[in-house]
Amino acid sequence: MYIIPVAVISLFIIGAAFGSFAGVVIYRLHSKKRSIVTGRSACTECDTKLAPLDLVPILSYMTLRGKCRYCSKEISYMYPLIEVLMGMVFAALFFKFTFVDVQLNFSLTILGVYLLYAFYSFILIATFFFDLHYMKVADELLLPAILIGLIATLGAPATPSLVDALIGGSGAALFFGLQALISKGAWIGLGDLRIGAFMGVILGWKLVIVALFLSYLIGSVVSLIVAIRAGKFFGLKIPFAPFLVTGTLITIFFGQNLMQWYLGSLGF
Repeated sequence: MYIIPVAVISLFIIGAAFGSFAGVVIYRLHSKKRSIVTGRSACTECDTKLAPLDLVPILSYMTLRGKCRYCSKEISYMYPLIEVLMGMVFAALFFKFTFVDVQLNFSLTILGVYLLYAFYSFILIATFFFDLHYMKVADELLLPAILIGLIATLGAPATPSLVDALIGGSGAALFFGLQALISKGAWIGLGDLRIGAFMGVILGWKLVIVALFLSYLIGSVVSLIVAIRAGKFFGLKIPFAPFLVTGTLITIFFGQNLMQWYLGSLGF
């Protein structure tokens, strides 16, 4: 009776923990001071090693009131946000890929699909905050993820076919590459090309069109709001990866429904 709420809460906590790890990965990939998988976490300002109580996702930030226990410097807003967002996505994925039901029927296959899309979500959310925070894209995250996405198409359920993934990935990469070439990097950076390739590989060519439409729609609205608040419409530097990630996550959850609704409205 209580298995669904327990599963959702547990997955939120697990997701928040992975969000905490993503924050470490983002900082270490940028600073290149430590390995992303070894070494204790430390304050990014004073470099003091953090105690276990300083590392509890979300709660530590709240109890410390957003400041380092040792040097009192402010902790970046990125850390609690990425923990909350990762937790929410991990929990939401359970409703899309429910691998255990109220009768305790368990599906190892669906669990595998859940884990695959949890991995995709980890890469997407880490990319979101890496670009938002540092205005660049981490190839160390995206390139292995593209390869894993292609391998997954060879047999994992709920994934595009290999041909579908190749068309989607190469098509999205070409779409961004042409924009980068025409604008000489003013509109789109080469990092966005690699994000596009990842989007196409995990979504396939049909759904990547939906994701790109949503990304540009959201990006246009947010950029317009930022421009109005800044009082200028030229010369603003706004990272585009967060919009691509947002469009992709929405498409993972609702892409098929949105596409069917749109085609239905056209009479198809």
